[in-house]
Amino acid sequence: MRIAFLTTEYPSEMPDAGGLATYIHRMAHLLVAAGHEVEVFVSNEDRSETVFNRGVTVHRVNVRKQRPPALRLAERVQALTGSYSLRQAIRWLPQAKALAAALECRQAEKPFALVQSADYQAAGLFVRRRPDRVHVVRCSSAADLYAPMDGDYSKAERLRGYFERRAMRQADFAYAPSRYLSEHFRRNHNMNVGVIRPPASFAAAENAPLPFSLPERYFVHFGLLLNRKGTGLIAEALPLAWKAVPDLTMVWSGRSFDDAQMQRWRSLWGEKARQVIMTGPLLRPTMQTVLMRADVAVLPSQVDNLPNTVIESLSLGIPVLGSRGASIDELVEEGRSGHLVDLGDVQGLANTLIKMWRRDTRVVKGFNWDSQIAREMSPDYAVARLVGLVERPNRANAIDTFRFRIPWRPNYP
Repeated sequence: MRIAFLTTEYPSEMPDAGGLATYIHRMAHLLVAAGHEVEVFVSNEDRSETVFNRGVTVHRVNVRKQRPPALRLAERVQALTGSYSLRQAIRWLPQAKALAAALECRQAEKPFALVQSADYQAAGLFVRRRPDRVHVVRCSSAADLYAPMDGDYSKAERLRGYFERRAMRQADFAYAPSRYLSEHFRRNHNMNVGVIRPPASFAAAENAPLPFSLPERYFVHFGLLLNRKGTGLIAEALPLAWKAVPDLTMVWSGRSFDDAQMQRWRSLWGEKARQVIMTGPLLRPTMQTVLMRADVAVLPSQVDNLPNTVIESLSLGIPVLGSRGASIDELVEEGRSGHLVDLGDVQGLANTLIKMWRRDTRVVKGFNWDSQIAREMSPDYAVARLVGLVERPNRANAIDTFRFRIPWRPNYP
């Protein structure tokens, strides 16, 4: 089967990209290993070219050349008005148009049976419906759910959410990796969004040399260092935990987009700040070495969608201290592969940090993650679920062929 992915992120363009790029890269290579032909269309600001990566064809699509005269005029208007929302729309819409145009050119040469586009920045907004091809949108986030948790109430984020949901509604199918996100779209937007788990194909690698020294024992917090990832919650819980376990030590690895916020968090710790080692973002082999040497991964996201950080930790037998009610409870079994605390519960997080540091728990490092969801995330099963969408007799979101028009005043939720 020939399968295409449309995305704004892929490791060939963004070596330190997050969960979206990691998922597509992993799934594309699993599909190739299963005998399918896979091509990835990814936006690029500089050039258009085709490269090959271990059996996966990657088309870099230059989005700068795709801006039509109307949007060039809008750019001039934006420069005069300073409208951030308009500037973002000028970037998102031509990007989606360029990806769809590149897809159709390739479709004419060698047809695809399945096209999966990312919801992020509405990558599949202009993909045409065809009776000989299934278009699927994978929901990796929800702007109206994520942005407020990050303190972003901007019109630009509301606009992005509008375009993303528009792309989802016009596709043949839309699905999310977690029940949590699927329920959000059903409950808040009356959208039928299925659930298909991603493949968990993390394997332990050889220890990579580290450019820094690690403490003998520590807990790790890694990924994006944001409030929605629970970073602020950990920062507040640590002083409470140190009262009972003063030797508790952590390693924080990842990218922070707000240095001032990071300084505010560090200011809560006083002299204990030296017991939180900040490494910054790390290359994958180095990060995996740090993770494998940790006792516990502390990942209490307040909003999430089956995060790779949790999946990788569990796959490597590292217990997870996570949150209850934001998709991590779909992965972590309380008392078996980790412990869960309620959303926003600083004292509960501190108490659990104390318990796990004292090893007052049956959860120990080195377990074999073999739960029901782990089986659903086996590579073979995940590939079969995705490919099986082509064979479904009824298209859940079937609508008449339509022409997308940009409304002057989108009806924001």
